[in-house]
Amino acid sequence: MKKKIYSFIDNPDKYVPLIAKEIVETFDEEANGENVEYSYTIDGNTKEVKGKDANTYFVFDTAGETCIDDFKKLLFDEDLADIEEKSPEEEELMEDVRGFLFKVCKKITSDYKGDLQNTVRRVVLGGRYSEEQVPLEDIEMISIDVADYSSVPESFKYILRIGKAPGTEIETDEIIKFVQDRQEITGMDIDSIFSIEKQAGNPLFEDVLVIETTRKFLNEISIYFFVDYTINITEEDEESRNKLKSESEKDKVVETEG
Repeated sequence: MKKKIYSFIDNPDKYVPLIAKEIVETFDEEANGENVEYSYTIDGNTKEVKGKDANTYFVFDTAGETCIDDFKKLLFDEDLADIEEKSPEEEELMEDVRGFLFKVCKKITSDYKGDLQNTVRRVVLGGRYSEEQVPLEDIEMISIDVADYSSVPESFKYILRIGKAPGTEIETDEIIKFVQDRQEITGMDIDSIFSIEKQAGNPLFEDVLVIETTRKFLNEISIYFFVDYTINITEEDEESRNKLKSESEKDKVVETEG
């Protein structure tokens, strides 16, 4: 009997377009400075982006009653528990899953270029460059990673920043565990927990000045893009650069003659 995940894998014509659409809509609606990262190098002379590897990353969690949420759940369903690690059956399943997700990547790349450009221009470039200056001519979705962190308490998925009094030592790991456990039990936010424990004289928090939640580091879906951030050099820019180069060379000649 086939595993449940094959209800998706064996029906790409139905599910690939649906999942592709959901990912693009999520990227458009949720992408921000916290869940989008990018790292690329621009050639100093040509102003072209170097390499073709993934250079832009987007992470998010699936929402209920969506195809990608159903896909994620089936990918970690109990009916896969009998598959032995590193067995031929596991290798075949992973290859089939990769093939399905690759089709989703191809669908997004081919059908949603304009949507991806708009979101990248807004979130990554921040409106600093015009379409003429940085056309973003090539955007390709490279891969999709899916993980299941449903068993991890929500508060444990975030990085905490702890500020302490100068010259003191604190039990960082114990403080984090205490706060996260209390969050799960009480449902209170970190500020409330910290305030209550300070007022109660909990010695664990004696030298702690502040506790803040920073970014989330455990996400269910990770999207990897290649984006062409090449800067378009206009004729006017080229003329200005050549003029500066010419003047610089002229100065060097004068210095030499002197």
